[in-house]
Amino acid sequence: MGWEASEGVVPVTKDQNLITWRVSELTEWDIKPVCYINLIHSAQCKVDLPVTVYKTPDSVFISTVNHRGPMMERQRYQLQCDVHNVAPVKYLTVKWYKGQTLLNQTTFNDTIETPENETVTLLIRPDRADDGAQYWCEAELDLGAEGPQLHPTNSSKPLSIAVYYKPKINETKLPSVVRVLRGYPEVLVCEAEGNPKPTISWSVSSNDNKNSETLTITESTPENVSCTARNTVGSTTRHVKVSIQGAQSECPLQLDPQRVVVRYGGSVAVNCYTSVLHKGMGWEASEGAVPMTRNQNLITWRVSELTEWDIKPVCYINPNDRGQCIVHLPVTVYKTPDSVFISTVNHRGPMMEGQQYELQCDVHNVAPVQYLTVKWYKGQTLLHQTTFTDNIKTPENKTVTLLIRPDRADDEAEYWCEAELDLGAEGPQPHPTISAKPLNVEVYYKPKHSNSTETIIQDDKDMLDCTVKVNPAPTYTWDHLKEKISSSVLKSSELSPGRYTCTATNTLGRDSKVFIVKSTGGF
Repeated sequence: MGWEASEGVVPVTKDQNLITWRVSELTEWDIKPVCYINLIHSAQCKVDLPVTVYKTPDSVFISTVNHRGPMMERQRYQLQCDVHNVAPVKYLTVKWYKGQTLLNQTTFNDTIETPENETVTLLIRPDRADDGAQYWCEAELDLGAEGPQLHPTNSSKPLSIAVYYKPKINETKLPSVVRVLRGYPEVLVCEAEGNPKPTISWSVSSNDNKNSETLTITESTPENVSCTARNTVGSTTRHVKVSIQGAQSECPLQLDPQRVVVRYGGSVAVNCYTSVLHKGMGWEASEGAVPMTRNQNLITWRVSELTEWDIKPVCYINPNDRGQCIVHLPVTVYKTPDSVFISTVNHRGPMMEGQQYELQCDVHNVAPVQYLTVKWYKGQTLLHQTTFTDNIKTPENKTVTLLIRPDRADDEAEYWCEAELDLGAEGPQPHPTISAKPLNVEVYYKPKHSNSTETIIQDDKDMLDCTVKVNPAPTYTWDHLKEKISSSVLKSSELSPGRYTCTATNTLGRDSKVFIVKSTGGF
């Protein structure tokens, strides 16, 4: 018996039952040692020794592709991870992280045994919450149960990103209506978050702008003021109505309800009433105006089919003891989408495991968009949601996208998107929602057995089962048999004791499983 190998060969020996193949410094990448024996009463037989020679990467480096400097919110960017001089690549997994959160991972089906360089990319669409986030990638070699534990890993130096985003005014600190008691000034504070840091300006009248975060409101301040936060990305404006309170200035009108939400083409009715003597009261509106009347203390603004998107009704009164005063009625006219549709971008057919794809959700003819939320689901799991800051009142079409990188567990998964209108407490409950028809994805992935080796005792287990779940369906081949057999299952009772290797192969790759068949008396 002896060992044949390109390194560490052991010449044939007749006087031993145990011989050792030994190499002190193995430098052959694709070495294939064979132990052989020349039996006295039969021909020579041999056993191949599977050897995996590995090398951890020289370096792992992360970078941005064709971009430098800050990123803009909601724009798409590509990160690149370069893994240098690693082998064998088929056992390599490259993982992407944001902070401590695993974002994605990529495996390889290369069969080359010698060191290679590998480059993988990740598409990101950062938002304001990602400003200052650290992205990094990690190369991991999973060499199986016989390999080192823990798995060898090499990580890149983290990449910190800066995200530029337009200002967002803190609405909880700046109410939409400010009531000021006559003779007691009120200081308004306009705070905004943005990157770069926004500048703040107040517009008190058409010819008056004040660059400051604060504004002092007095009885002489106009009824409408606004705060604008602006940076290089964009601007946001918050409108504030000033209501001067006091015995001589408070308007003696009450609205019921004080705000209305109505579907486009729907009916609406709001009461305006007073408890004081007056010379006349009425409603001004582009639809449903009520002429001034002197003999009533309650008048109703009513429209049977409201078709004005930006209607601004005003109830007014001319009290006996002062001049005219008015009260505005906030009206939100909404329309649910005509349709919500999900699709893949620039792709048809099955998706490949580990590759990145873009899904698109189209929401048609919805208003107002500022109350719209588009939600993404996989099955019943919420993946992501998008809101909008548009202040346009009329219907718009909106398109949002989602980047996915499916794995084998996602085969036959259902992705879908949903458009929801949250119109506040005065709006319909529950919130109107329209969902897209689910998109079923098919994922192609290479074979992978749960166990690489299984020992079979013929009397204990009758079957050698090499079946593996995979897409597309694999073909099966067995070695060490006189005839090639395409079945994934063999009967152990019909086989001689020995080593049998089954290989499952599809268009994406292959994976083998070894069965050691032993008789009841041993092997």
